[in-house]
Amino acid sequence: MSPKRGKLWEEWDIKVAIISVRKKGMALQRASNTFSVPKSTLKDKVNSKEEDVDKLVSTKLGREPVLPFELEDSLV
Repeated sequence: MSPKRGKLWEEWDIKVAIISVRKKGMALQRASNTFSVPKSTLKDKVNSKEEDVDKLVSTKLGREPVLPFELEDSLV
């Protein structure tokens, strides 16, 4: 099994790719190749009901932290 690599794309690339597919009618595969974004990630973002591209792209990866950051900092 290969190790998890995490996010492989830049925020600007995915923004432009989403706008290209939604507004300009570029195909998913072409946008994926042009902007170096995984096709499945782009498809999920394009098909999302969220209209605000900035909010859509800024989603965090992974689980929510159990401890608030302030409490964690005070413990360290």
